[in-house]
Amino acid sequence: MTFPTDALNAHLEKLAAHPFYKGRIPARVSDAADYAANVPLMGRGDLVAEMEKPGYGAFGGTNPVRMNLSPMGPSLVPAMQTAGDMANMIAAARTHLDACGIGPGDVCAVTFGYHMFVAGLFYQSQMEAQGVACIPLGPGEAERTVDVCSKHNVTVLAGNPSFSLKLIEAGLKPPKVFFAGGEAFTGNPTLYGAVKAAMPDTILVDSFSLSEFLPVARTFPGGTGVHVFDELVYAEVIDPATGELVADGERGELVLTHLKKEAQPLVRYRTGDLTVRQSTDPVHGRAVNLPRVVFGRTDNMVKVKGVKIYPSEVRAVLLGLEGPTGGYRLTVSAKEGGGDRLALAVEGAGNDDVTEEIAKRFKSQTLISADEIVFADHLEEGPLAVDERE
Repeated sequence: MTFPTDALNAHLEKLAAHPFYKGRIPARVSDAADYAANVPLMGRGDLVAEMEKPGYGAFGGTNPVRMNLSPMGPSLVPAMQTAGDMANMIAAARTHLDACGIGPGDVCAVTFGYHMFVAGLFYQSQMEAQGVACIPLGPGEAERTVDVCSKHNVTVLAGNPSFSLKLIEAGLKPPKVFFAGGEAFTGNPTLYGAVKAAMPDTILVDSFSLSEFLPVARTFPGGTGVHVFDELVYAEVIDPATGELVADGERGELVLTHLKKEAQPLVRYRTGDLTVRQSTDPVHGRAVNLPRVVFGRTDNMVKVKGVKIYPSEVRAVLLGLEGPTGGYRLTVSAKEGGGDRLALAVEGAGNDDVTEEIAKRFKSQTLISADEIVFADHLEEGPLAVDERE
């Protein structure tokens, strides 16, 4: 497992005196196991509770130059960046723009939202720093967007994949690079395939970020999945139930640590996102990879046939299929002769081909087979997983 000993220890030494972490974390660690054993996990609730104190509590006093508001439970919590944070984020993002061949002479249209949220301003900042002319369109009417892009020779597009397809249908000339966000992209084979067909010569970029961690990872030319910006963040994957590290290649919850952050530095932050982590040969300098990005949340886990299944990961199984509406329910029961029986009820319709595709995807995602897959016109509201075993 790739471990950024020097960068992490340099940050820990600073944070050992931070009012939020003082007395809670060591100033140095030796390796990944030492770090996991001696640095406690924290969650979104810890961040929200501190940020709701007067002056942002222990996370105040850092003179941020940008504050995006992010919904966290019932609150809108500021995600803050200092001038140094902005410089570090943009420097990392620019290495990716270099890898994609984006530079002066390019024109980027950003169709992400700008109101309160993170993506629009972030893409604009990195493009401008790279010498790229940037048009802050935001989400809007397809025809008007196509007209603007045509008049101003847009070569780079950043936005929602579904909206990008509407733009192509409305006559947009495919850009040389498309930055996707806002919905599952490479994790949705149908959507990704449609965009690829509409933009066959375009470099397609998937990305993963949180408002608290920006950026986390992107697809790089020559790589697979998304590669972590490991100069900015250290990524671990843990068993959500025990908090213990899992081996590379095993499913678990993504845990992130800032390596350079000045405002709101977060250490061993539980994202609640399910993923798989791999260490790879360097791809444009990055050696940590999330091959399937994220595919679910750490909801109520159920153990079936000796395997842990997280009900929300089944959403990824149904993405892009014709017939299912997206609703589903897992039911686990005991077989008469012993062992577990797993049934998957899917809301909507499906023929034999759809059933076969669901079965194949389900086994690939969860590592076990469903004993039964049935379709229902409507599923009543309720838990995603029902355990009927005594």
